[in-house]
Amino acid sequence: MEPGYFDDDSAIRDIGSEPYTILGGGTALLLQLAHPKVAQGVAEHSGFQASPFPRLFATLDFLSMVVFGTKDEAQRVAWSAMRAHDPVHGENYSAHDADLLLWVQATLFQVSKELYEDMYGPLSPERAEEYYQQNAKLAELIGAPRESLPADAREFDAYWNRMVNTLEISGHGREQAQAVMHPKGLRVPLFPVLVVFRLVTTGLLPEAIREQYGLPWSPFRQRVFNVLMALVKIGMNLTPRGLRKLPSRMAVPFARRFRWNKYQRPARSRAASVRGIDGGAAAGTRAAAEPEKRRVG
Repeated sequence: MEPGYFDDDSAIRDIGSEPYTILGGGTALLLQLAHPKVAQGVAEHSGFQASPFPRLFATLDFLSMVVFGTKDEAQRVAWSAMRAHDPVHGENYSAHDADLLLWVQATLFQVSKELYEDMYGPLSPERAEEYYQQNAKLAELIGAPRESLPADAREFDAYWNRMVNTLEISGHGREQAQAVMHPKGLRVPLFPVLVVFRLVTTGLLPEAIREQYGLPWSPFRQRVFNVLMALVKIGMNLTPRGLRKLPSRMAVPFARRFRWNKYQRPARSRAASVRGIDGGAAAGTRAAAEPEKRRVG
């Protein structure tokens, strides 16, 4: 694949190109909605309850374009994401808030990391650190100041444990979670798929979050979940690496042609300022968003 902010040897491309990562999409969504301010923003500024999947697809576009795309493509989708965030604000929150940007990115990082380690064993400390720092760049690219993010993987672990054990899920969060787990219009035609989706999504959630959502769980469900994940693990480990990576290699040209071209290009003067992130400076991206941030503040 073409180099961008990352190359093919990077941890983020290696882990992100594994086909099982799609299993964590629902879990990441529910974790994001567990934050009361995220849930409030979604409830007040989107049609999420009617159809939660556009948000999921937009997130997948962002991740794929930044991780697998060129720098120009990454800048375009980051710009579009920031502009989509501009109107999302209320009495006590804004989608540009650094703590909310951190939480959303944290859910994507943690779920993908845990899934990878479930399949192939623990990452080495060096590889885990590399993966964290590369995910931190994703948060920077959409406006999170670097100083607002945990400095390293160890600090991130402490942040994650604190958040999971202190978040109090709101009524908005529970309502939006129902839309994820029981999407309207798909319950009958996709019933078998949704049964598996709900089992995997619930099983991957931290126990404290699962209990707050009131999602049904039992020793029997746990055993079924364990068997299912064991089968996925066997399948992944028996499949040659090149074959596992093939879907992502085929998907990138397809997405580039049919999805990525819809994201707007930033204005030339602002696009130039975004380029500094690969050198560790995301200030240009934040500066580009600053006028809008002042309006929504």
